[in-house]
Amino acid sequence: MASLFDRITPRDPAPTNTGASGSNLFGNLGAASTQASGSNLFGTASTQPSGASLFQPATTPTAGSSLFGGATSQAAPSGNSLFGNTANTTSGTSLFGNNAAQQPATGASLFGNTNNNASKPAEPGASLFGGAGQSKPFQPATSLFSNNNTNTNTNTQQPQQTGSSSVFGNNILPSQSLQQASAFDRPINPNAPPAQPAYFQALLDKGSKRMADDNAGLPQLQYSLQDIQRKARNIGQGSPSRNLAKAANSTRSQYILSASGVNVSNSLRDIEELMDTTTAARPAPQMDMPDYGSTSGVKGFLDRYHRNNFEQSIERHLQEAKDDFDRMVDEQLHMDKVDWEKFHNRIYVHFGLKKPEEIDDDAADGALASSGGFGRSRRSKFGGSSTLRQSFGLPNATKSVIGTTSVQGMRQSTFSDVADRLPADGLRPAPEDRKQRAKQDKYSGKVKDLNVARIQEKAYPILSSFCEVETEPSNDDTTMLINAYKALISITGEDASKDNLSEPGVIKERQYARDYLDETPGSKPQTAVRKRIINGSRAFLENLFHTQLEATVARSPREANVGGVPTAVAKAKGYVRVRAARKELGPDIEILQEINGDYCWAVLFYMLRSGLLQESVQYVDENAGAFRQIDRKFAGYLRAYVNSAERRLPPELQTAISNEYSARQRLAPEDSIDPYRMMCYKVIGRCDLAKRNLDNITTDMFDWLWLQFALARDYNRQDEFQHEAFGLVELQQSIKEIGDRYFGPSSEIANAPTTFFFMEVLAGMFEKAIADLYPHNYVSATHFAIALDFYGLLRVSSDLSNDDLLSRTTRDQAQIAFGSMVGLYTRDFRTANSTAAVDYLTLICLNADLPGDMGRTQRDLCHEALVEVTLETREFAQLLGDIRSDGQRIKGAIEQRLKLIKLDNEREFMKTITLVAARTAEEQSRVTDAALLFHLAEDYDKVLEVINQAVSVYITTELGDQPARLTPLKPRGQQQGQERDERLSSLSLTAIDDPAELAMSMRQLYMSHDVYRTKCKADNLEITERLIALARARALLEQGKWAEVIDTISQTNLLPTTTSGDTSAIRAQVLAFSSYPAVLARTIGHIMLWSVVACSNQVAHLKQAEFETGVQRATIGRCVQMAKDVVVFAGLIRYRLPGRVWEGLARVAGEMGEF
Repeated sequence: MASLFDRITPRDPAPTNTGASGSNLFGNLGAASTQASGSNLFGTASTQPSGASLFQPATTPTAGSSLFGGATSQAAPSGNSLFGNTANTTSGTSLFGNNAAQQPATGASLFGNTNNNASKPAEPGASLFGGAGQSKPFQPATSLFSNNNTNTNTNTQQPQQTGSSSVFGNNILPSQSLQQASAFDRPINPNAPPAQPAYFQALLDKGSKRMADDNAGLPQLQYSLQDIQRKARNIGQGSPSRNLAKAANSTRSQYILSASGVNVSNSLRDIEELMDTTTAARPAPQMDMPDYGSTSGVKGFLDRYHRNNFEQSIERHLQEAKDDFDRMVDEQLHMDKVDWEKFHNRIYVHFGLKKPEEIDDDAADGALASSGGFGRSRRSKFGGSSTLRQSFGLPNATKSVIGTTSVQGMRQSTFSDVADRLPADGLRPAPEDRKQRAKQDKYSGKVKDLNVARIQEKAYPILSSFCEVETEPSNDDTTMLINAYKALISITGEDASKDNLSEPGVIKERQYARDYLDETPGSKPQTAVRKRIINGSRAFLENLFHTQLEATVARSPREANVGGVPTAVAKAKGYVRVRAARKELGPDIEILQEINGDYCWAVLFYMLRSGLLQESVQYVDENAGAFRQIDRKFAGYLRAYVNSAERRLPPELQTAISNEYSARQRLAPEDSIDPYRMMCYKVIGRCDLAKRNLDNITTDMFDWLWLQFALARDYNRQDEFQHEAFGLVELQQSIKEIGDRYFGPSSEIANAPTTFFFMEVLAGMFEKAIADLYPHNYVSATHFAIALDFYGLLRVSSDLSNDDLLSRTTRDQAQIAFGSMVGLYTRDFRTANSTAAVDYLTLICLNADLPGDMGRTQRDLCHEALVEVTLETREFAQLLGDIRSDGQRIKGAIEQRLKLIKLDNEREFMKTITLVAARTAEEQSRVTDAALLFHLAEDYDKVLEVINQAVSVYITTELGDQPARLTPLKPRGQQQGQERDERLSSLSLTAIDDPAELAMSMRQLYMSHDVYRTKCKADNLEITERLIALARARALLEQGKWAEVIDTISQTNLLPTTTSGDTSAIRAQVLAFSSYPAVLARTIGHIMLWSVVACSNQVAHLKQAEFETGVQRATIGRCVQMAKDVVVFAGLIRYRLPGRVWEGLARVAGEMGEF
């Protein structure tokens, strides 16, 4: 049995088998067989005589048939195969014809005869798709696509050949010998196996025989129908051989041109471009004139012409919408690289599914807000992500200044560095806590008082005022915050008792800005600021301890035993007695030295600790003898220390006290030295600065801090010894190290954030202190920043592209994003209290006095924040101003603070803020807002244009539909105790939602005041008057007052209602219509419908009258003529009317029955 795949080529080069071939799916592809094979789908060996193939029934015992034709070297007559003969056979039929390389019999193939060897005669076999072998001229093998045989050595000596036919290619001449019986002609043998289907082969054979019998004696065709069709198609184009010859000539020409130095491809490209240019420059063919004679009439022509124009208009609009969408997609997806992961993270954060710290910095970047909010296009007429980005020149601003309004329970920080240090529950929104909300209200009241004092040019104790707010009851321990405010009061020297700026010693706005921001190393301004911080912090700690000392003595009068006169010295002695009674003077009280029953060194130490320097000298003088016995030089050290303004000893005394301290520390027996004596020496002489601790003394954090500031001195590196160099810079480094070690995120210290904040404030690390407090208490942190910035003790950032709250300058100095911090703080309450938000945002302009671009950037940032809060809250009347019914202007909250936002005059204010807000309101179709804002900007023509647009939309609403209403202005807040006066009522206090009513109010206002009327164009006033009349006509039409509708429309002079059939007058009206503005032109279709409907109903009403009079008949005639004129007018302006107008006119005209 032949295998399915292993015998594709003959195994023996000269097979000698003469038996009949079997039937196989791929034909007999193997070696010769010695016995006759039967019929099988896959060529299974059988002892039966030659059977039938899958597509060919058995006809002779000697012919084998295979699905793909015979592939063995047999000499049997031809059979049928699916692919024809593919081996050295003399018979066998294949689907694709005979592909043998020897002397095959001709057959029909799918792709025609592809055999080029026909040196010997062959007997053609029948293939499913036609013969692939060589055939005689009158017996061609026909292919599905054509006869591709190019062999000319045909054998014409065979008188008889087996006819072959293909399913798709019929041989015209039938076979004359060895005719194979058709499946329909064979007798039925009940014992024979089921015959294989022959498909269409038998039918084709029968048809071929009938054609041969019918055409006896007639000339026979040489080509099939497909060949004839191909020949007809190639007429004038040449045969395939001609095409090949042309291609050869073309190739030869290319070689010749290339050899001559001509670049054929470039030349061909230039010729094609020239042809395209010529084609584009060729004028478009003119449209054929319409054939009026072929139409059914003018009405039919106009109907088709209008329909064509309407369809073209729709197609044009659809194409424009498609192009616009493609441009939007190209801008959104192709212009910039889209990172979908960032958008996913933004959505997660927006809906509270992620915290900002869970995503990277890029995903949390405010630059993504330039995409605007979700679902908003980034394209804007103003460009960029902010409204004023071009107006105020903020190219580096990538996010909103004021941020989005916070959602309850979902507030998160937009500062990337703050998000990393947030507590586990995130920022706690103040509005969710009643006490925190009350605290915010009190803070906003203080900020309002601050701005009022600034406008009135009065002094305002901002630190004292904010400290009062922190003293209010709260859920948190605010002791350290209160201490921080008091420390700043001590540093700045603020005096709450002084109100006038002219008073001596009063602290003015931005007083320390120049010195604090001076970046020159070792300059006098910097030295003065450092000294102020050291002395102020030490003085605060001393005053704080003195207060505690007096409180302790007052609580324990028996233990203190102060005596008759409670002097400072007596209180210090009493405090020592109380601590001794409580065993708080130290671990070993026996080593403490006494004078007159008091621990003298402890009394002196606590007097130094309380800042009682003169009192300490008095105490030493009172006990001079005793102190001379203990230490005869100490009185001189103390007196020199107290008399020095910088608390420094002269060099000789400094050396002496240092030597004495070192000797006692080194030579004295252990546990034999009074620790308070050693501490007095350390403080007065600044001894052993490497060890700045209170050894063997019961102390707390405040005592340690005081010791640091008592030992710190501002010094010059060139004059100071290395071992005596301890100033503010070294103190700040010590505070930083303590914070990193003990006040980290996992600190267990009570009130760790506020405690460390207090320490940083004492050390003058203001920017870092605010950044560390912000994640835990953003309300207090923001107001500390405001107070520091008011006095100029805060370095603000001018880099608007930085998303960090705390950043560094090029000189490695800390700076705070003050503008963004204040703007984000207002999102808690700006919706409910926009005026308070304006009070806060104006504080950004405190930094407008900075030199160069920094000050200008801060001012522009303030202006942008004001515009954003105005557009977000839509409190235009409250913030930008209002107008009374008599035209008088009411100033808004921003305009009242013009002096604080560094605008020179009112005109500049209108240009920078009001106009931008007005254009934005116009883009968002907020008519009342835009009208008010343009009026405040004194652009009165624009007010009329906006109102006319709204009235035009109102008029063009279909009858029966509810016209769109306007969104009224938010009313301006009334002052408490102010009664409502209708004469002084403002535009915002009148809830106007009707466009026609708004137009009437504004027109009446402008017409009643010459100052407005002279600044308005007469055309705009006339258009407004006509639109108001049309709106009134619509209302009358809905009420059924037909006569009044006709009269009102006639007054507008938009329709030919008074032409009385005069064609020239109607044409003049048409010419006038071409000059109408769009707001009037778009209403003409609805007006015509109204007029015709009103005429029809008026005629019907008059005809129903009981008596007929001459006046009645004349009125009916005028109404009918008016309707006719309107229809004629509509026909002359047909291209400007929608289709429904024609339908309505025709329907109403039919109802009137007069046309």
